[in-house]
Amino acid sequence: MIYLAVIFVLLLLLYLFLKNRNEKAEEAESGGMDVIQMDASSIVNFSFKIGDNFAEFSKDGDEWKNQEDSEFPVDQEAVETLLNDLLSFTAERKLEDVDGLSEYGLEDPSNTIRLTDESGTETEILVGSRNQSTGDYYVSLAEAPNTVYVTASDLSSILPGSVMELAESEAYPAVSSSDIVEIQVKKARGSYTLAYEEEEANWSVTGEDGISYSAEYQQVSSLASTLSGMVYSGLMDYNAEDLSVYGLDQPAAEIYIRYKEEIEEEEEDSGTSSDSSEEEEEPETVEKNFTLYVGNQDENGNYYVRTEGSGQVHRVSSESLSSALENNSVSYWSREIGYISMNNLKRVEVSYGGEIRTIERHSEEQEQEDGSTETEVTYTSGGTLLDEDKTEDFLNSASGISAQSKDPSLSASETAEITITVETESETFTVSYTPYDENFYLASDKEGRPGLVNKNSVSELIEAYQAVWS
Repeated sequence: MIYLAVIFVLLLLLYLFLKNRNEKAEEAESGGMDVIQMDASSIVNFSFKIGDNFAEFSKDGDEWKNQEDSEFPVDQEAVETLLNDLLSFTAERKLEDVDGLSEYGLEDPSNTIRLTDESGTETEILVGSRNQSTGDYYVSLAEAPNTVYVTASDLSSILPGSVMELAESEAYPAVSSSDIVEIQVKKARGSYTLAYEEEEANWSVTGEDGISYSAEYQQVSSLASTLSGMVYSGLMDYNAEDLSVYGLDQPAAEIYIRYKEEIEEEEEDSGTSSDSSEEEEEPETVEKNFTLYVGNQDENGNYYVRTEGSGQVHRVSSESLSSALENNSVSYWSREIGYISMNNLKRVEVSYGGEIRTIERHSEEQEQEDGSTETEVTYTSGGTLLDEDKTEDFLNSASGISAQSKDPSLSASETAEITITVETESETFTVSYTPYDENFYLASDKEGRPGLVNKNSVSELIEAYQAVWS
């Protein structure tokens, strides 16, 4: 009987142990125990510490107001989200009758959060330290200071590090990169302007010297995409009175962007019918613009910026502005050497090997048996008919050459090995290729800009030219 009694007691203890463990497991699975017994919709006032000061927000009707600044543009959604996060955290364990609150960082809390509901009930949350071993955090309530809650939630990370995180921020101007028609970057050195030339359907770049050149489309497109896709990473001041704090009293750079925006037409009356046979009209557009002022950088390299006419100062990543600020006009120079549109070509003069030869292009409309017309193209030199395929191989080779880089400081001591002058319906230009080193030729493009061209490309060009006369 004694043995049975001992076994019974042991089984009872085992039962109680397993029951307690299962209850804790179920509690953990359900998200732990609630610490705050308040509903977010009933809160009318709350405050917390930011640094050495308290930020306090009160509800005025349906809107939250900053008690310290009545003009503060409170982001209502951000405040509601913060309250829900503060009230939804749970604890994994509760330690009662605790002595020595300093062990939990609660003798001198890192933060104190006060919540007041519409009935006047106030709850004060004391935020303690982090357990370095388990990674859990300690909190307690002022009404029961000797009860410590162990939670996985870091309330300090939920709270904003700056009151500006709860301010309603204006958005960066919405513009599509494909709608941008002009970008001006003004800075102490290396200012430049990129402009879209509608007649030529191409971009030009103008430097500080006022001279315009053709621009590389991919480079311009990349910059336009970066500037149109920029987002603010933080609001620093909603109505900055002293811009010198951010280096915006004398900006390091000004970025002017001009773009087109479609005008939304009003819908026609349902009784109005349209002629489906008519071609769709081009959408009507209106030009808009904005200027972004760039100030100093913070300790992490982010830039302080603001748009013209706004008092808000924002922060943007350095990556968003690096290309615009670090580049100059040369960075956007087109790498083409001498593009030729074959349909507009009239005459080509080539100087090579001490000889000057001319190629003339002739086109004539020929009527076919079925009544249609076809353009017949021939090439001659001094009245002699040239091989069409070989001639076009040479012209295509000349048209397709691009520089690996262009630099106004480049020069060569030798004379040009081959010079090509092109006459089209609309322009006449000359390009030349001069030996530079074992890898490159120095090319002078159609606009007179020097650039380095791979030696193999020029060798292929010369071979194609020689084949015309072989």
